[in-house]
Amino acid sequence: MVNLRRTQYTFLSIILVLYILAVIMTVAAGISLQISLIDNAMNALQVNYGFIQFASASNPYVLASRLLDAPILPLITVVFAAWFFDFINNMNIRERLVLSKIRKLNGHVIVVPYDGFAKAVLHELRESGLKAVTIVNSKRELAQLYRENELAVHGDLRSIETFDIAGIDKARCVIACSKDDVQNALICITAKAANGGIKIISRAGKEEDVDKLEKAGAYKIVLSDSAAGKNVGEEVSKYVLKKRMVV
Repeated sequence: MVNLRRTQYTFLSIILVLYILAVIMTVAAGISLQISLIDNAMNALQVNYGFIQFASASNPYVLASRLLDAPILPLITVVFAAWFFDFINNMNIRERLVLSKIRKLNGHVIVVPYDGFAKAVLHELRESGLKAVTIVNSKRELAQLYRENELAVHGDLRSIETFDIAGIDKARCVIACSKDDVQNALICITAKAANGGIKIISRAGKEEDVDKLEKAGAYKIVLSDSAAGKNVGEEVSKYVLKKRMVV
């Protein structure tokens, strides 16, 4: 990792030196500094333009600057490619560390999916000292929760395997936070399939969907119109801390 970053910084230094030399050569050809800076930047990025007239372009100093500009774009491409793979590699390492921590959890809360409502729930759980694992739909959400030092897994909300990875066998409860009642019902069904004894608290957007969510396996249902994520988090915290749910 250190060698990779050292190589990246070396390439960036080479790019900077080539660009400065190219600008010096262009200025030596009688071109103003402002035009030289723009001309070499555009030329290095291989963008067509018409800043330097044809007569000046045949000047040996300008030709030398063109030669210095030529390798800049390939070097930039290499640096960005290295940064990208470095980022992916760091994500994979972080993900493995998080999964290792999740496997050691016992009595935690699974929050799914991640949205504004879930964020408020996570805040309250954290304030109460309760561990939570969030199941997210996208890598962007996963990275965001990692930055906030939250435990999270990325996977299909309808997959039993995703809930297994989140440690549902040792979890105290699942909180279905979607604003879509149909999705919450699917979450309840999947969670119950993964662990038949798990307690599920579900958010409901419509009162007429309460019965459907109960049939899907929800133990407790909170209507969105009457409670915010903060209230749900507080209720879950009290329930988990006082009732001591047994999975």
